[in-house]
Amino acid sequence: MIKKVPVSAASSSPIPAVLTKLGPLTPDDTADLRVFLEAVPDPRSRRGRWYSLTSILLVCAAAAVSGARTIDELAEWGARADTRLLTTLGVRRHLLRWRHAPSRSAIGRVLERLDADALDAAVGAWLARRHTAATAAGPGGRRVIAVDGKALRGSARLDQPRRHLLSAVTHGHPVTLAQAEVGSKTSETRHFQPLLAPLDLDGKVVTFDALHSVKANVTWLVEVKKAHYVAVIKPNQPTAWAQLNSLDWHAVAIQHTASDTGHGRRESRSIKTLAIAGNLGGIAFPHAKLALRVHRRRKAAGAKQTRETVYAVTSLDTHQARAAEFASHLRGHWTVEAQHNIRDRTFAEDTSTVHAGNAPRAMATFRNLAIGTLKTLGATNIAKTTRAIRDQPERALPILGITPNPDPNGT
Repeated sequence: MIKKVPVSAASSSPIPAVLTKLGPLTPDDTADLRVFLEAVPDPRSRRGRWYSLTSILLVCAAAAVSGARTIDELAEWGARADTRLLTTLGVRRHLLRWRHAPSRSAIGRVLERLDADALDAAVGAWLARRHTAATAAGPGGRRVIAVDGKALRGSARLDQPRRHLLSAVTHGHPVTLAQAEVGSKTSETRHFQPLLAPLDLDGKVVTFDALHSVKANVTWLVEVKKAHYVAVIKPNQPTAWAQLNSLDWHAVAIQHTASDTGHGRRESRSIKTLAIAGNLGGIAFPHAKLALRVHRRRKAAGAKQTRETVYAVTSLDTHQARAAEFASHLRGHWTVEAQHNIRDRTFAEDTSTVHAGNAPRAMATFRNLAIGTLKTLGATNIAKTTRAIRDQPERALPILGITPNPDPNGT
């Protein structure tokens, strides 16, 4: 179980209320981000290299946890850091004994040329290691992971389309375990297997929307990765959708209901499950054991009530999960969109004009790091939390598992 202690801060400055619930893990649970970032290869030539790659990436990570939205703001965070903080981050001391954080141009050049796959792998491994309790089993004792894509709208230029990223994110606390650039939304299905291939999915549940309900990918997921799935079926899978739509759902009782109110609307959901025996034809989808039907009613303030019926299939059987767990899995996938909302609203991702090289994807990776870290440490409002951390840069370090460098002279 994760144990939390207050984030360290200057003795002359009281810790804001929004930070009292946050803190570094105990020494037994701490994973230092520096160790993981050291695995990222340096794209620069050795000649003229002053800052180590790890120190530059640490400045970016700490600035992201402090709410930095642009490369300019990453550099501004470094400019506010004092000598002791820069020493801890591994910034080298000049021969004249001063230390300066990397400039905006230095950070930008590194992010443009960086191996984005290696950075995503390092950050994903750190998030999984540091927050094992948050990424542990969910309802029914199974860990649940959602596969979802997001466009970087501001990255488009006349000579290049907008960047599009595909991610594997844990349900509940949104910890991004893997991320890949896929070119466009229609290319997501081709990157489904490469994205999940490095992850240990044995016995876990993977959720995805209708775009990824491709039979070849689902077969690979079950037979090769030994995982279970909950897949939404829409008319893009005409055979399976027609079969599910034609089932006698009226003869099946509602097995679970839930409702909630928030964000100016009231929503209620009900779910039914139905098994079709193999000798009766089964379900026209690979390894499908159960058909699911979710009926949603939504009433926004000042608007008419809307109704929607969603069909899904799963490789889980009735003895492996209850209706409430299936509802949780589907609901959990939909709420992964909340992470995208934070990236857009708090970190202004859609309005970011960063577009050169791998910089757009690297910036998204640091946003994932900040959101996953703060959410798993108990933050309920990312915007308020990042503002509180921004006031004093040293508050970001213990959140990243970084302790003061015992060598005051640096490297």
